[in-house]
Amino acid sequence: MKTEKVIWGLILIFIGAVFLLNNFGVINFYWGSVWRFWPIIFILIGANMLFSRLNSSTGAILSVSFTLIALIFLGYQGTREPEHRIGRSWFKFDHDDWGRDSRDSRDSKENRADWTSSNTFTELYTANIKKAELNIKGGATSYRLDDTTSKLFNAEVKRNFGNYTLEKTSRDSVEVLTFRMRDKKQKWNMDEMDGNEVNIQLNAKPIWDINVEMGAGETNFDLTSYKIANLELKGGAASFKVKLPEPVTTTNVTVETGVAEVDIRVPQASACRITVESGLSSKDFSGFTKQGDGSYQTSNYNTSAKKIQIQLKGGLSSFEVSRY
Repeated sequence: MKTEKVIWGLILIFIGAVFLLNNFGVINFYWGSVWRFWPIIFILIGANMLFSRLNSSTGAILSVSFTLIALIFLGYQGTREPEHRIGRSWFKFDHDDWGRDSRDSRDSKENRADWTSSNTFTELYTANIKKAELNIKGGATSYRLDDTTSKLFNAEVKRNFGNYTLEKTSRDSVEVLTFRMRDKKQKWNMDEMDGNEVNIQLNAKPIWDINVEMGAGETNFDLTSYKIANLELKGGAASFKVKLPEPVTTTNVTVETGVAEVDIRVPQASACRITVESGLSSKDFSGFTKQGDGSYQTSNYNTSAKKIQIQLKGGLSSFEVSRY
């Protein structure tokens, strides 16, 4: 018996069953709860290496048994909603959380008295700024963007740990802003404290490129008031929620994730094409038709001059794209 193939088969069955049961509403599975126990992967590898040195049948039985115990443990942990996590939770979106409901939820958390500190970061706008780029780097943070400002950039930070910086440079007549979290000295434990919250406001006049890179965290971006040329989202154990505007010409969206939930909404009238590179992720593309090359398109994609291009890459992720 090829023990390695049996073990990988059990892991794939476990992952597939979780996605299937979660998609049909039989269970609520929180990948954020499982992500905390990622060192179990190394324990599994080490244990199976040791068991493989035993008598073939005994070692195989121990390896399979140990793998089953680990999967049962992870399955149990995954059904427990995480507490003290980024925002409301890492991997559970409230699909009615746009607009006013989003702001009401944020206001209730901003009224808390246990934030360590708060800061405001601002960059002024001038009329000659036609294009701008925003780079966001740093995890353990809930980033929200749902309002405009007369400034170029404004961010209100509520934090329990770490420090944030805002840097500005210029590149080929593009104003480049880099907003990042730095935490070189302080050690922190996400199980013992809430994550930070950042409320971002941008000026609606420039055409924006937005790039987000973080490990664990959450974004809730309502971009309907902005002109977006490129949007890039990268994350490990992250949740990304984005509401896109009508494209000016072409809007390019790229998402690269590890264990994540991604919810993207595109305007009902917009032409849109989705490409997916993932073997183990679940997909829900309501209103799109699958093409012969494996991509998904709206019915007006080939005839429209203005288009949204979405490229999704993920490991164990849940991708949802819908039209509003």
